[in-house]
Amino acid sequence: MVRALVLSCLCLAACASPEDRCLRRATADLRTVNALIAETEVNIARGYAYVLEPSPVQIGFDICTGGGGGFLFCTGDTNRVQRRAVAIDAAEEGRKLASLRAKQAELQTATAGPVQACQAPVGTPG
Repeated sequence: MVRALVLSCLCLAACASPEDRCLRRATADLRTVNALIAETEVNIARGYAYVLEPSPVQIGFDICTGGGGGFLFCTGDTNRVQRRAVAIDAAEEGRKLASLRAKQAELQTATAGPVQACQAPVGTPG
């Protein structure tokens, strides 16, 4: 199962053009900061944030091996992730947002060169 998942991920990754892969690598940190900015803005507008917490759940029966080499029925446990609302400190979130925007500006400047290099035509005589 894991092998099939890894192979399918590799096949999908191979479908992206070299330019797309280069751009994804060059802008990974910037995309992360952009997502954090969007999340922080929504939290400030909403007045609270959500946290994800694991919650153990029994999912029915499974067949397990017994100590004597036989098979037993046992319960299957898993963790379900639940979203829970939590209070935020609006002033702290504002400071975090300002810090993220400063980092965003820094990353936009830093990624300009690598992005141009990714978009440069390959194999053209110079």
